[in-house]
Order: sequence, then structure tokens, then C-alpha cells
Amino acid sequence: MKYKNEFNISLPLLIDENGSVANTYGVWSHPETFFINREGKIVGRVLKDMDWTSRSMRSLIQYLLKEKK
Repeated sequence: MKYKNEFNISLPLLIDENGSVANTYGVWSHPETFFINREGKIVGRVLKDMDWTSRSMRSLIQYLLKEKK
């Protein structure tokens, strides 16, 4: 968790030491980000580094969080 502390990341991070999660979700590149809804379904995927603080990314995340429960 040194990376998380060093960059002050408040989001939960998954450490997939044996690759089982990568295999389940079909991860094949790095960095790769998934948006997973409350039911565990992938609703979005980003296959490159993004500026998550940009206006467009913040809007996307807010939109996804407003998804009906």
C-alpha cells in the first residue's frame, strides 16, 4: 500500500497477487480501469492512463454513481 499512501489515494485498491481477478475480468493491458456497478457488472472500461480529476472524468463518475440502485 506504499503507492496508495504516497499518492494519497482514497479509493480502494485491489492487489491481485495471483492474477485470478485479471483472468476473471479479462485484463490484458496496464493501466486498465473498470467501472463496476452495484451488481458487480462491468459498465465501463478505460485502457489507458487518465486524468481522473478532469471535468469530463468527474462528470462521468458522478453520472455512474447516480445510477439507480
